[in-house]
Amino acid sequence: MNKNKSLSGIVEVWSEFDVELSLNASFILPFFDKFGDEYVKYYGRRRGLRIRQEKNLLKFEGGYDFEVIMFSGAWFNPHLEIRKTSRNVRSILDRLLEIFPGLGLAIDPWDKIAVLYTIFLSRNTDYHNNTVRWMKKILKMAEDEEKIKSVKLDEVGKSYQLNQLKIISDKITSIFSLEEFSREVHGLEEFLNLRKKILSIKYCGPKVAHGWGLFSLGLTCLSQVDRHLLNIGSSLGIIGPDDKNPVKSLCITSRCFLDKDCRILRKCITYKLYNLFGHMAGWFQTAIYLYGSFYLDKYRDPLRLMKK
Repeated sequence: MNKNKSLSGIVEVWSEFDVELSLNASFILPFFDKFGDEYVKYYGRRRGLRIRQEKNLLKFEGGYDFEVIMFSGAWFNPHLEIRKTSRNVRSILDRLLEIFPGLGLAIDPWDKIAVLYTIFLSRNTDYHNNTVRWMKKILKMAEDEEKIKSVKLDEVGKSYQLNQLKIISDKITSIFSLEEFSREVHGLEEFLNLRKKILSIKYCGPKVAHGWGLFSLGLTCLSQVDRHLLNIGSSLGIIGPDDKNPVKSLCITSRCFLDKDCRILRKCITYKLYNLFGHMAGWFQTAIYLYGSFYLDKYRDPLRLMKK
């Protein structure tokens, strides 16, 4: 892709694409303010970038086209990616595409610390009401990755998530200053080395590390295990009664995706999703999260995914 395009322009996206849906399902949502139908990035890379969708066009000012498709989620078109999956899972993905045809994967490969902060603060709380609110306070005080380490987290709130983040913020800064974290593009093999370092941070488990790999590095074979995935996956027969969440002590020592050296590999839910859905695993889990939030939490099940 040509990285020398103008700092303003238009990007064509697939006909159903929905930037609002894609950002709302992403851990980079707090990096943007919304004014009317326009999203403005106020933190980090391309601070001041403005994105507005008009039908199948993204109109932007203050950035490059390749950045816009990353931030918006339009780089990942599930209607194309689904063709690479096997027939036995395509029917499940097709059903989710019926209800979320505009869902892309909005990522930020440059503001890596802020992505980790967001995922860390999303644990065991309401994402949109709490995490997004906390992160907006942090990011507006910080403005960029260099200053985020200086934010006084005591001024943001009193939750245990914020208290834990205060304890580990120096360790995060130290680890993310390493050269291997500075590259824009990382493959799965590099991620496994980065995962070890993230998991060495207190309170950071596989859910945090895998979410960061998806929403910062764009590794769509990765997925997080949350309550919606457990409930719907069990109902669909994807997750069995003996299957397990990834275990930190095993993830920190294994190269599971490549070397298959983890002793719970065949029962690990994240690996099972990778094995079933391939590079659609992250999209599948994101769509399941949305379905649970939009429908199941409101006692609705239009796709009848919970039908036994």
